[in-house]
Amino acid sequence: MNKSTIPLLTTVISMTSYVPSAFALGECGLSCCIGSSTTSGVTLAPNLGISVQYENATMETIREGTDEVSPDDVLNRHWQKGSSYAIPTEMTMEKLSITAAYPATERLQVLAVFPYVRNDMGMRVKSQMGMVMDHKMSTIKGLGDVSVMGLYTAYTDAPIRPTQRLTLGFGLKTPTGKNDEKTAKGGYVHAMMQPGTGSWDPLLMVNYMRAFYPLILQANLFYHLSMEGDEGYEFGDQLSYNLLARYQVANYINLGLDLNGIHAGRDQDHDGKFSKPALSMVDNPDNTGLDSMLFSPSIQFKIPNSGGNLELKYQVPLYQNVNGYQQVIDQRWLFTVTWNF
Repeated sequence: MNKSTIPLLTTVISMTSYVPSAFALGECGLSCCIGSSTTSGVTLAPNLGISVQYENATMETIREGTDEVSPDDVLNRHWQKGSSYAIPTEMTMEKLSITAAYPATERLQVLAVFPYVRNDMGMRVKSQMGMVMDHKMSTIKGLGDVSVMGLYTAYTDAPIRPTQRLTLGFGLKTPTGKNDEKTAKGGYVHAMMQPGTGSWDPLLMVNYMRAFYPLILQANLFYHLSMEGDEGYEFGDQLSYNLLARYQVANYINLGLDLNGIHAGRDQDHDGKFSKPALSMVDNPDNTGLDSMLFSPSIQFKIPNSGGNLELKYQVPLYQNVNGYQQVIDQRWLFTVTWNF
């Protein structure tokens, strides 16, 4: 087997350390950041693997169920004379994540993910007098929720070039990111814009790999059990199911094709700190939870005679079905640099 094939043998997991909100990253949830990092081969490092990933997601489309609706339609349906109402017009979510992988034993890998997030949102408001105005929220940025996960190889038919492998994972998302950012007027920033969640969340994963060299196929299930945060907000649980294919087309080039499915439950605002359903579309827990399917082509370049590689992935939705009214993802780019020591 050519050495450039080795990064394809990594176990793909689906977890992230960003807010698992059905509003935006619910369409990736816990299946983007580390999933992309580990396909780059970071878990194959003999001593230590480091992966740095930049992610950029853009959202403009608003859906009701599976139907696309215009921002002005939503605004006019919910605005009542004598009261204002706000909707999102565009949103950009950026994230820079550093993933470290350490081989504790031959069968156990330990991963830690450190994210830094930056969120921007444009809003449209219809005032009490019926005037419509657009404005941009202040940028929200900072350290997100750090995640730690262990990957255990439960079965493999060969130690170096397996054709079958079963991997189990268990982890924890920690509440390191701020979840109490406030606006200039003193109110809480939208829950999905907060860098963190304020909760300790268990993470569970099962991955099966089947190799037909130079083609490798994987199936992955990942469950994120969301707990109530210290500010009383609880994001919906999330199930991610992924089919992944990687094919070596040249000595140092691998092509990938993924199908990423997500089911996210509704959020709950137990203390009512983030909910203003009569005033804002995004501050209504009824407008959370979705089913989504993403199509993700990728290309990976291995740096010759080194432990490094580069990967570029593009994600676009194939299907989106939301509860209530939600602004959904239009596209996402992920760029990953990995180096194994």
